Amino acid sequence: MNEPRDPSGLERAIEAGNTAAEHSSHSSDSRSWLHRCPAGYKLLGLFLVGSGLVLADRLWILMLAAAGAALVWLSVQWPAIRARDRQAWRFSSGGSVWLWPTLTLVVIGLYIAYFAGVTQAFIVLLRLIALLLLALAVMASTTITAMMAVVERVLQPIDRRGWIRADKVALMFGICLRLMPVLLEQWQEIRQAQSARGYQSNPFALLVPMLVRTLQRASEIADAIDARGGLR
Repeated sequence: MNEPRDPSGLERAIEAGNTAAEHSSHSSDSRSWLHRCPAGYKLLGLFLVGSGLVLADRLWILMLAAAGAALVWLSVQWPAIRARDRQAWRFSSGGSVWLWPTLTLVVIGLYIAYFAGVTQAFIVLLRLIALLLLALAVMASTTITAMMAVVERVLQPIDRRGWIRADKVALMFGICLRLMPVLLEQWQEIRQAQSARGYQSNPFALLVPMLVRTLQRASEIADAIDARGGLR
């Protein structure tokens, strides 16, 4: 019988996702006002603001929303910057982390501008930018464990009807949140390693190791879930 390679891999993945928010929470100098808000209020606010942004179609309203989202994000990051907390700052804004989101937004904007006009492109981009900044602010100030607890609590009425398993949905939510920064860090590690070997210009030298490591990580998480009784 094959033993799971890493029964604690799932717990380590979730705990690693809490590092940045907990790191800034341990120091009163790096705590922002958003850190002190309950996770439930933050997720509810993000949901309501996101719904409002989808319904809004006035350019000036979306410009104000994007500017407000930028201020919220800066207010969360500023205590860490002022305290020179490099680890917390690097988690959400370091270096080339912004490269691919920026390129993605540029491509989306050009596509929409070509087919629907420049005004519509600005409307969509402002929505995305506002949502992205607000989501980053919430993630930087809230641990994944706290967000999982909120999701599980919200889904309890449906759970009692037997339609879903609230704890399993919350677990999958936490894994998805954790894997996004993990995959980004993994890509950066591979890119730096291949660049040191002189293979940076070869896309296969980046994509193949990324695919292999991602599949290995998925297998480890699946083994850890099976070790905990699976998702049944």
